[in-house]
Amino acid sequence: MGAAPKVIVCGAGLTGLTTAWELVRRGYDVTVLEAENSVGGVVRTTQRDGYLVEHGPNSCMLTSELAHLIDALDLTKSLRQAAPQAQRRFIVRSGQPIVVPTSPPGMLRSPLFTLRAKLRILAEPFVSRRTISDDESVGAFVRRRLGAEPLTWAVDPFVSGVYAGDPEQLSVRHAFPRLASLEREHGSLLRGAIAMGKRNRLAAADAPTSRGAKMISFARGMQMLPDAIARDLGAPRLSLNTRVVAIERTDDRVIVDVVRNGATARLTADIVVSTLTLHALQQIHLARAPAAALAQLATVPYPAVASLALGFRRDSVAHALDGFGCLIPSAEERSTLGILFSSTLFENRAPDGHVLLTCFLGGVKHPELGNADTATLLSRVLPELASILGVHGTPSFVQHTSWPHAIPQFNLGYDANIHAAQSVENAIPGLIVDGQFRRGVSVGDCISAGSVIAQRVAALLSSQLANALPTRLPGAEHASDVPPLAVG
Repeated sequence: MGAAPKVIVCGAGLTGLTTAWELVRRGYDVTVLEAENSVGGVVRTTQRDGYLVEHGPNSCMLTSELAHLIDALDLTKSLRQAAPQAQRRFIVRSGQPIVVPTSPPGMLRSPLFTLRAKLRILAEPFVSRRTISDDESVGAFVRRRLGAEPLTWAVDPFVSGVYAGDPEQLSVRHAFPRLASLEREHGSLLRGAIAMGKRNRLAAADAPTSRGAKMISFARGMQMLPDAIARDLGAPRLSLNTRVVAIERTDDRVIVDVVRNGATARLTADIVVSTLTLHALQQIHLARAPAAALAQLATVPYPAVASLALGFRRDSVAHALDGFGCLIPSAEERSTLGILFSSTLFENRAPDGHVLLTCFLGGVKHPELGNADTATLLSRVLPELASILGVHGTPSFVQHTSWPHAIPQFNLGYDANIHAAQSVENAIPGLIVDGQFRRGVSVGDCISAGSVIAQRVAALLSSQLANALPTRLPGAEHASDVPPLAVG
């Protein structure tokens, strides 16, 4: 057998790291290129003045794939499950945080919806299934199946919390595929939810020791996960402070030009995988890539989002903070998209006698706030914290993080972006353009993407090898006449 196939992964965010980790386990020779001087992308944690602050994701769900990864990385002892109160979530209506109902009886008792809206929700199973195959926005989908109030007071803030986006622009099929599948497979969201609940209960009965779908983080924060993957990969496989400037295809290799610590270099590989954000991909010269495809990918919005972590004395906050946090619908006309009760979720997030609140601003509906300075954000947030949670006084701790290109928006017509990525791949054989914009934005999505992309690499290598060989060698009349194949 020849040398192991060489694969270059561009981007050391969670998707890139997980892809590299999966490829190494398959026996490939892998190098990860990262423009920054650290791994993890938006998964970043700092500890200061007794506070532990997440700059990006504050938690994630413990999927089976993530559980397997945690075990393989020997991170199990550092695993931390969210407090039981995390099951409670609030949505602000008329300035008051209201607990989100999680069952039909709870929905009927909840002040979140009017009686008319509750009756409309209960009638959802009788709404006809949509038969038109064209794209539908999240807003149109919810109005059609549940009515206007659930969109305004439940789905709109949820969309802000996940995508910082606009439900009237997001495609339900691309942004929330599971939601769309409930109607497609069961004809009703309520019937589908009941069926899913039944399946989950049966699965739990069959595997009572299963860790299940729990919300988790780690003892020293979410950054422990990418750091552990990087350690397992080993320093020789990681090239930090390395910016990719060009990718092209020669007769039999993919060429990657980079700038590393100010010096230029040329690398070669059998396969190159880009897990970069699309705005970062636009900065790379992709030889022979169709201009129309690149222009299409450039249209995917990545709105700016600001995270403002604020520490207060516990006696300066009237609200019990007995939940995950609260989301704020657009109808409330506030600047803040949502507030996480960070010190409630996990232990050791704030000093004794203090609490940590993490506020998010910006997104599609308030783009000017995503890149605003700290003083501007505080002037917007503090009055809203006072009116919603009864916070008084100034914070004793402030940590401001701005993500100028935060979350890709899976808007209507998103199929065009997938086709554009495929066009770029076709123009540069051996290049795979993948990542969040194709696989989803959650931590769990990034973990599962690693396996999917690794499978794509294996399939592409097999295809290249098959295409490089003639179907019949001269003089070979039987399959046994064909010599063994060398890999690499």
